[in-house]
Amino acid sequence: MDLITLAIPFFFLFMGVELVVGRLKGRRIYRGPDVIANLALGVLQTIFAVVAGGLLTFMYLSAYEHRLLTLPDGEVWVWIVAFVGVDFCYYWFHRSSHRVMLAWATHAPHHSSEDYNLAVALRQGPIQPLCSRFFYLPLALVGVPYGMFAVMVSVNTLYQFWIHTELIDRLGPLEYLFNTPSHHRVHHGCNGKYLDKNHAGILILWDRLFGSFVAEADTPVYGTVKPAETWNPLTASWLPFADIAMKWSASQTLADKVRSIFAPPEWLPPGVVAGAAVDGPRAKWDARPPSPISRYVGSMFVVVLLSSVAYLVVAPQLGSGASAVVAAWLTWSYGSLGALLDRSPLGVYSEIARFVVGLPVVVAAVLLL
Repeated sequence: MDLITLAIPFFFLFMGVELVVGRLKGRRIYRGPDVIANLALGVLQTIFAVVAGGLLTFMYLSAYEHRLLTLPDGEVWVWIVAFVGVDFCYYWFHRSSHRVMLAWATHAPHHSSEDYNLAVALRQGPIQPLCSRFFYLPLALVGVPYGMFAVMVSVNTLYQFWIHTELIDRLGPLEYLFNTPSHHRVHHGCNGKYLDKNHAGILILWDRLFGSFVAEADTPVYGTVKPAETWNPLTASWLPFADIAMKWSASQTLADKVRSIFAPPEWLPPGVVAGAAVDGPRAKWDARPPSPISRYVGSMFVVVLLSSVAYLVVAPQLGSGASAVVAAWLTWSYGSLGALLDRSPLGVYSEIARFVVGLPVVVAAVLLL
């Protein structure tokens, strides 16, 4: 079991603390549907990492076979190299994911919440590891052992959990070296002056060195420039890829079609009109289904979430076929509940099919595969 899975109870503990402190301060920190979308996206990325774990490991180990050096496993100085190296590579992945459309498509779900709280830290693009892993391959080439690399990636991810909050103000001298809630609030702002700034994981030093640092001056507007306007984690994951498809379709030349994939996200083909920039406060999208549906989704989400945690625990003992089937059903479950929150007419039919068709297939796969 990896560090992220072990940390799950602590994630919920600190979210509860944030909720209580927020209420004591008279602030509304969480919105139920947004929390569901956040947690669903986080779990979906973890599930993807389980299913695609072999590929992700293979990528690193294949590069490691061609390493230029062999660093001794477990030595303190190699841990330091791994820590700094992972953070440095993360910075460049993160910066690239805001400047290359295809990479942005894998990362954008993390930014599509219009709230800013600890639950947003768990909101991740499900297939983002496919993109981010390429940026870590230089560490394999210089000889960082895979086990040390994997631990430091988890440490880097865990550090970033606590900086997703509005309840912690500036932290004095620590602001000069480390990424903090203040710095990361800037990163999640979609105001023009905050876009594509403060990409650090742990050390804000990289942003200061490479010219992408901006200090927090006022409260950011959170979310993406074009609001996602959905609670469905699958829809939130698909929308940036739909944006690529739109740009590709609207492009008249091969060069523009290539740009639709690799240009910065704000690039548009000729004839496509840009949306309005975010230069001031805007109302949050807050569409809600009727109360009975909200209560059903809330209770069923708890069941699916607990099922997901159980899957993460037992996945190593499942066969690859059974693991893939369970992962697909859990993905379907989150999308189905999201459709209900979005008031999609397909939501009810999807829920019925999920139990009548999907659940028996899952049970058969676990028993037989």
